[in-house]
Amino acid sequence: MERMPSESWAQWNGDCCDDMKENPYSAMLGVMRQAAEPSGPAGPVHPLLGKVLSADPLKVDVAGTPQEADRFYVSARLLKGWKETLDLECSDISGRFALTASCPCPDGGGHSGSAATMADGTMTARCAATLAETVLKQGDLVLLLSEDDQVFYLIDKVVRMT
Repeated sequence: MERMPSESWAQWNGDCCDDMKENPYSAMLGVMRQAAEPSGPAGPVHPLLGKVLSADPLKVDVAGTPQEADRFYVSARLLKGWKETLDLECSDISGRFALTASCPCPDGGGHSGSAATMADGTMTARCAATLAETVLKQGDLVLLLSEDDQVFYLIDKVVRMT
């Protein structure tokens, strides 16, 4: 990594070279404080805890104020229809069992992208899973991020550890 000459640093950060010579940590702290300050209408991103009032349509209580769905960007993996590939391993399987699966390939080519094997009482399978319903339910606590308390980024459902 190439070091920035002190003259370039001063040009980038204003007149801080004297501070850098005395205490470089103090100057870096000043730069970090400046970067954290609001720059225009949006301030620094801050976390919030919300409570789901309704999952469909989405409505979340944020600091005592109900917020409608149009104010949220929601993590896609929390929503109905989210698809992901899972590797499953089930061990200590014995006795008789029946397995029925239908895993059509999304391209409609008639090929299956899923596979299952069984050996020595262990079954492994790779399959695609689709959420049948949204993860969020009424009463759930959610982690939110916001810059301006007008638009919210719903990151995930959270639970309190007891």
